[in-house]
Amino acid sequence: MDKIYKVILDGRQYGMLEKMLSSERAHQLARNQSINGYELFWDMIEYICSPVTDGWCTYDVLLNELDEEQIGLLKILTGQVFPNEEDYFVGQIGKEFHCNRDFSVLIELRF
Repeated sequence: MDKIYKVILDGRQYGMLEKMLSSERAHQLARNQSINGYELFWDMIEYICSPVTDGWCTYDVLLNELDEEQIGLLKILTGQVFPNEEDYFVGQIGKEFHCNRDFSVLIELRF
């Protein structure tokens, strides 16, 4: 069985994460189910990189104009899995995605 990391987010962070996830994983989030870590972070990176994949800009422009709230959320979640490397996934923006650990993330909404 893989390790499950529990992360508590406020309403704003939770809403942002919901937008970043594929519909399948957003449904898992809404049902309070754990989400495969690889898929969670893959979705987040894909969402952040969507201006490039949609043809609106290049990675150079994207990296200079990263959305601080999205990056902050990515760092918060990454810090739960990789406590000493909160930039683990941020450093992969514009590069080949990799995640060597087998884990899931359970997101809880803090009211």
